[in-house]
Amino acid sequence: MLWLVSVWWCGGAPVLAGAQEVPAQSPHILWKVQSSHNTIYLLGSIHVLQEKHYPLDQQLYEAFNQASMVMFEVDLDGLTSPLSQFQILTKGLYLNGQNLQRVLSPDNYEAAKANFAQLGFNIENFHRMKPWMAATAVTALELQKLGFESAWGVDRHFFEKAKEAGKDIQGLESVEFQLGLFDNLSPSIQELFLLQSLEDLKNIEARIKEMVDAWTQGNVKDLERVLEGMREYPELFQALVVSRNQTWLPQIEKALQQSKPVFIVVGTLHLLGKEGLLTVLKERGYAVEQL
Repeated sequence: MLWLVSVWWCGGAPVLAGAQEVPAQSPHILWKVQSSHNTIYLLGSIHVLQEKHYPLDQQLYEAFNQASMVMFEVDLDGLTSPLSQFQILTKGLYLNGQNLQRVLSPDNYEAAKANFAQLGFNIENFHRMKPWMAATAVTALELQKLGFESAWGVDRHFFEKAKEAGKDIQGLESVEFQLGLFDNLSPSIQELFLLQSLEDLKNIEARIKEMVDAWTQGNVKDLERVLEGMREYPELFQALVVSRNQTWLPQIEKALQQSKPVFIVVGTLHLLGKEGLLTVLKERGYAVEQL
């Protein structure tokens, strides 16, 4: 669940517009990108969904079936390995006697304590977690209450299908790298991250419904409003979105030089906006089409 927060944490962004009428042939958060050598498909993922959202639209499966290789942010099987669990403990927990009460300012600790209590949690159960880990953990717990699980995420769904089909699977980055993204955030941003997450969770049911509706309808405009909210926090936006896009681009361009189609699944916000993968690929001369 460590990577879902970058999608759901809206940084105080305005709530999305109400559900709109879906056209008979609504687009998808799926793009075909073509070079002179190859075709790749870029699918924006919702990292947590409910069982009821499946099966997905047939066009997504058609694009997936054409690919011989499938790429994800990370090899999802690696998330549950003993090494990954050890890395989560060493990076996400205080091992030097520190705790949230000592790290947060007194006023922010009291605010966090009250918000945890409002959500039905005792902050002391999160004391040994660093602020980013506490934010991630409480977000996961609140989403689970609503039936939204990473097990039903779009990336997990296609990861399991890729394994069943015997397709080549590659991760764009390692689990250790993902953990480091959060752990390397400055103390002040980690503190803000926790406090803003707790505030956002008060409206999580409405937010996630609107997000899923926008994703289902292929509504790029509404999804980009979430991205604009994250831009209000430059350090967080740079670390969780922009720098990762830049790291992934050489691997994506390499896929465009291969001879067989490739299906790539990453968090939706990585595709959108002026720093998004789609804009950069267009600027580099590739043909980009929303399906």
